[in-house]
Amino acid sequence: MAPDRNISSVGFEKILAGTPYPTSNHSSGYYFSPDKGRVLKEYQLVYITEGEGVLETKSGGVFPIRQGMIFVLFPNEWHTYYPNYDVGWSQYWIGFCGVGVDRWMENEYCSKESPVFKVGINGEIVSLFRKAIHIANEEPSLFQQVLNGLVAYLVALMCSIDKNRCVDNDDFSTKINYACALMQELIDQPVSMHEIARKSGLGYSLFRKLFKERMHCAPVQYYQELKIRKAMDLLTNTAIPIKEVAYQLDYESPAYFSARFKKQTGKSPVEYREEFGIK
Repeated sequence: MAPDRNISSVGFEKILAGTPYPTSNHSSGYYFSPDKGRVLKEYQLVYITEGEGVLETKSGGVFPIRQGMIFVLFPNEWHTYYPNYDVGWSQYWIGFCGVGVDRWMENEYCSKESPVFKVGINGEIVSLFRKAIHIANEEPSLFQQVLNGLVAYLVALMCSIDKNRCVDNDDFSTKINYACALMQELIDQPVSMHEIARKSGLGYSLFRKLFKERMHCAPVQYYQELKIRKAMDLLTNTAIPIKEVAYQLDYESPAYFSARFKKQTGKSPVEYREEFGIK
């Protein structure tokens, strides 16, 4: 029998270097002192996409945490965690609880003794967290059921990646994966591919060459396709005015957005939205 999960919290926060942790933006009801730690009544998945820090739990001890790791916080288990003060980190999280969840989590190879999963900077996992945040904010019909399924897939995916990861993971592949995930995170901001290359630890010429070899398109083309896919999602799942979609995705004007969208999809944003009966 499938567990009855209830999604209690989901979000993203970037902790800058030199910033005390937790910040004042920490979710209400979840604030804690890193020195004293805390005990939750739910599970939480915390995904670090940038930076580094420390996790300590009663059953597992101390774990160094680096970008590309997801750690599981177990209910009724003392823990504390925090970013390196001189480095900071970026964290996604999602909390859940419910009937049958304990047995289900154990079946997915999660244990209090080994709560850390190495998944790398994975674009699909970043997308799942971002989708969960969007769904939780919009609260569409049956949103808890949708989030329930999303968490099930997320946990299975992180376990699968961790168990099957290559021992000789190619460093260039890791950096390109990081670049793809970074583009996902910055989808609504002005982005320079030179800056993406720098943050990925590569010179721009080498970055562009490796990116094309791995993704079969130029970095700018990949980023534009991400933006169009995000626009398609906003046009079909929200009633946000088209001009607001354009500005939200940092297009220079609604007219330019419409031209790019039609070139990519063969339809204008108005025509695309009308197919789904959204006025």
